[in-house]
Amino acid sequence: MSQLPTPQNNAPQQNTPDIISSICEDPALLGAFSSGGPGGSGGGVYQDIPDGEVVNRIENTYLPANSDRKNPQSRITGTIEKFVLFNGKIIPVEIAVYLRPMIEAAARDGVTINVTSGFRDMAQQTAGWNKSPATWAPPGWSPHQRGYAVDMNTIGGGRYEWLIKNAYRYGFIRTVQFERWHWEYRGPWTGQQKPTWANDGRWKQLSQFSTVPRYHTLGVTGSKIMPSSVRWGGALGDRHPDRTTGGKTNTWFGEDGEHVPDKLDRISPGWDKLGPAALPLIESETETPST
Repeated sequence: MSQLPTPQNNAPQQNTPDIISSICEDPALLGAFSSGGPGGSGGGVYQDIPDGEVVNRIENTYLPANSDRKNPQSRITGTIEKFVLFNGKIIPVEIAVYLRPMIEAAARDGVTINVTSGFRDMAQQTAGWNKSPATWAPPGWSPHQRGYAVDMNTIGGGRYEWLIKNAYRYGFIRTVQFERWHWEYRGPWTGQQKPTWANDGRWKQLSQFSTVPRYHTLGVTGSKIMPSSVRWGGALGDRHPDRTTGGKTNTWFGEDGEHVPDKLDRISPGWDKLGPAALPLIESETETPST
């Protein structure tokens, strides 16, 4: 396997993407909920990536081969050969063609979205696991080693609300209940065939609330103080806005303490039924005849 060095990203990260033991690697969470609910099926507007921006780098994709965290085993499910850089993180080109137009659409709305974690090779996942086995998935177990996972900053700047309202239209949905920043491409592969590396038996097309139900409860009963790694922080301090009763949480709540899907129902009726996004039309310039 040949590898190019991963460029360093010195931009401040507003989320810590590698937290919560056994969340990312738990097979029960991905595809565990059959009801998609409102939100529609994932979209996937396609935008070509110039050849000059493609990084040729051969990496294997993995799935868990057992369920023993103390002695984790994994199996190779495919190979990715081309990546694109986003904030110094590598994203498979087959995913980048949907991620880029989404980030550009957010920018047109005045929202800046940065990628905080993309594809991770075995060395990266192993290093994280060795350093913090309680908060990192074992090597070969993380969705970030399957190719279709992307972590994005969600704190501040209207980012989380924008993603909830729009990301599904580009094929991206949340799949890990505790992790607002973790999104995966689960759209229809508009403009291309489904890549062979995604034929891992785990990937399937999903809708907005397929794996993170619109109404759910998580957290520690009896406590409204959440771990620093998952709380919103900022002006809210230790107060986690996701709480429902008994200190449990619903992670569709935003920084203002409102349940975002319910809020969008109120201020943008039909937001969840817009369907796939479309690329903006580019007006062509026409020459004025000389006189």
